Amino acid sequence: MKKKIMKNFVLKILSIVVAFFVWLVIINVIDPTTTRHFTDIPVEILNENVITSANQVFEVESGDKVDVTVKGKRSFIEGIDESDFSASADLSKLSTVNTAGIQVKLNKSTKEPVELDWNNEVLRISLEEKSSQQFKVQINSEGVLADSYVLGEMTAQPNMIEVSGGKSKIKRVASIGVILTLNGESSDFETDVTPILYDSDGDVIDGTNVTFSKDLVHVEVKVLPTKTIPLHVDVQGNPAEGFTLIQTDFKPDVVMVSGTRQELEKVKSITVPLNIEGANSNVEREIDLAQYVEGTGCELVDDFSAVSIRCVVEKNGKRTFSFVNSDINVKNLPANLNFSYIDENARHNVTITGGEEDLQRVTLTSLGAYIDLKDLGAGFHTVEIMFDLPGNLRLKSKVRVDVLLTQSGDVQPKPNEQTQTPETIVPPTAS
Repeated sequence: MKKKIMKNFVLKILSIVVAFFVWLVIINVIDPTTTRHFTDIPVEILNENVITSANQVFEVESGDKVDVTVKGKRSFIEGIDESDFSASADLSKLSTVNTAGIQVKLNKSTKEPVELDWNNEVLRISLEEKSSQQFKVQINSEGVLADSYVLGEMTAQPNMIEVSGGKSKIKRVASIGVILTLNGESSDFETDVTPILYDSDGDVIDGTNVTFSKDLVHVEVKVLPTKTIPLHVDVQGNPAEGFTLIQTDFKPDVVMVSGTRQELEKVKSITVPLNIEGANSNVEREIDLAQYVEGTGCELVDDFSAVSIRCVVEKNGKRTFSFVNSDINVKNLPANLNFSYIDENARHNVTITGGEEDLQRVTLTSLGAYIDLKDLGAGFHTVEIMFDLPGNLRLKSKVRVDVLLTQSGDVQPKPNEQTQTPETIVPPTAS
């Protein structure tokens, strides 16, 4: 079998090639008729003013594209494409059922007859009363600026746009917006953007067959640098008697502001006052920070518009500590004076009030009892004992101690000896 196939193999191949060329010659000489199918030829709508002049608008329901079948000589048909066709529908010939016939033309000429078939398709439209309404242009943005920059003032020209279209569609329009695309800008810029229709839910409305009084909106944008500054809370006033401010918490502890570089240089921090006078329970406040940057020329960045403050106020507990003179430190004893207690063996009691948690951490050593002899001269003195108390603790009452200061070398009187009061000498008065 293989021998039969391979016998005269070259002649067999050659005969096939010759047959193919003979077929091509016959086809080209005869040029038979053939057909081609073209789809989605766009339909041009003519004489729209017939509708608009009657204060109406139309919307295409079907027929804005048409399929065409072409029949003609093969040599011609193979040389055409979709761009060689034009289709149109004339609204001045609109029927009572709101349809207009579609006409298709082949724009490429030939001497041979050509048949076009588009199945007598028609353009079908719906008519509606025209409505117009004005809306303020809202500017939205997408993308990001360069790091440490925020959007400042944005102005749109025009800032009002009139929209015209079918009454039912215009009734759905709640706002007009433009989308500003950000791409790492760090300086002022301006751009032209296309307006978009939105409904009351913020969804985009198809703008087909809707006209705008201005097709483009010119937007000018200020780009401002930012600065992060510390936030402080100044707690003012005292809680009710028998209560203590234990701690103050607030968030955020830093805020971000925007402005010109000169304005930002002047702003160092923000301090928020909070009055807790007479409080007998925790004080919680949410405070708007805008008032504390007024007059600076700066503005708060959106995420830092308020501070949440919580002051923990608790009913006082108390602890009493007992100590002797040796537990008291002496500070600022004048160099030329000697010091002694009137009663060396005296014992003192001090009562501390405040939150229970803070009271439990206090020890006699941490109280740091001391007396300050600065600016005192020789003689007997009653001196208040001072304590290094944490800010949330208070003394229930003051504690004092009697001391004697003498000049170096003087004999100190015994504790039970009374000192003689010097006689007061009154100078004579002139007659």
